[in-house]
Amino acid sequence: MGSSTLHGGQCSLNRTVCTLRNFTSATRAVTEWYALQATNIFARVPEPELVAMGYPAERLVLACLFGTQPCSHRNFTPIFYPYYGNCYIFNWGMTEQALPSANPGTEFGLKLILDIGQEDYVPFLASTAGARLMLHEQRAFPFIREEGIYAMSGTETSIGVLVDKLQRKGQPYSPCTVNGSDVAIQNLYSSFNTTYSIQACLHSCFQDHMVHNCSCGHYLYPLPPGERYCNDRDFPDWASCYLGLQMSMAQRETCISMCQGSCNDTQYKMTISMADWPSEASEDWILHVLSQERDQSPNITMSRKDVVKLNIYFQEFNYRTIEETPANNIVWLLSNLGGQFGFWMGGSVLCLIEFGEIIIDFLWITVIKMVAFCKGLRQRRARALYSGPPPTVAELVEAHTNFGFQPDAASPDPHTAAYPEERTLPIPGTPPPNYDSLRLQPLDTIESDSEGDAI
Repeated sequence: MGSSTLHGGQCSLNRTVCTLRNFTSATRAVTEWYALQATNIFARVPEPELVAMGYPAERLVLACLFGTQPCSHRNFTPIFYPYYGNCYIFNWGMTEQALPSANPGTEFGLKLILDIGQEDYVPFLASTAGARLMLHEQRAFPFIREEGIYAMSGTETSIGVLVDKLQRKGQPYSPCTVNGSDVAIQNLYSSFNTTYSIQACLHSCFQDHMVHNCSCGHYLYPLPPGERYCNDRDFPDWASCYLGLQMSMAQRETCISMCQGSCNDTQYKMTISMADWPSEASEDWILHVLSQERDQSPNITMSRKDVVKLNIYFQEFNYRTIEETPANNIVWLLSNLGGQFGFWMGGSVLCLIEFGEIIIDFLWITVIKMVAFCKGLRQRRARALYSGPPPTVAELVEAHTNFGFQPDAASPDPHTAAYPEERTLPIPGTPPPNYDSLRLQPLDTIESDSEGDAI
């Protein structure tokens, strides 16, 4: 089998700028073209008239039960979503008091029966039948087109919910913002008094580019103050400008780089199961009752393809927190360094003290050695002042025994010189014997003694 590609294009009024798109499906091409034309028409209709064209809450909600308490369309807050029309938020917490959930399980969740009215669908704009729903935090704007899921008509859809809370540290660990005040993009959804989200930032960024490049805003997004929505009557070339901007990779990368995720976010993990509803055995009486409640008619005015039953509940009554923490901080850094030091060197606080003591002792000994070296160098320089040779041993002995001894001034040796008077003679380490104390006897006496010994 071969494949075919359809080409679609949009040109400016003077045919100087054209934007071409490729479609692999004819249904996709027709849907895109009608969506573009519908945007052009709806942009000229005031919002109150568009709200009046949609389903009111009392027509949409046929039955409501929250836990064991009955509820009605009055517990829903209406909001106009340009892509889907009238949307209704349960337990939003904006103007009404939020209703708490008592326990986990299907018996304590939200049970709804909805009338989707397929007979009123626009055939070229809505090719999917069902209810579009989304779980989000209270006081958060619902981006149903980007984050919603479908519930099929003629079925009972059960949705079990698990909650994960994400807590990021922010700069310098991760690029996130607490309330969007540090983001350079003006949040156009702030008029709804909702919290910041990255989807709100991305849509606001695209609308800002639309206003600057096409001189008008797109119908699907809120308008900046003083601007108008794009339409063929006031802005004939807006469609080609919009398509070129929508396919621009540079525009997407710019918005992604400027927008930051929220530092505190909540994610809902859903487990979805479906079954046929109503069953063949109960279809007649259930549709009869629903027709009586909606139209006060004794006949069946509803069909199975027009109803959707929903059961939304918490699977567990606790939630998981995913918190971002630094891999290392000052405390952990010092702890790791101490652990590595103790592992490789057996180090402890006492070892650090001993190392410090060794360094101090080394410095102190070095200072002492330097002082001694300087003193020795000074003495060697003083000795160099005397040109003569040092005294002989005989002169030292004579000087020790005869305190009036003076060395011979006229020495035949030219290298011999007298010591200066002011210099004190060095004293030898071991003094020689005192020869004056020896007993001297005449020679004849010694000889007579020797003869007497011989006799």
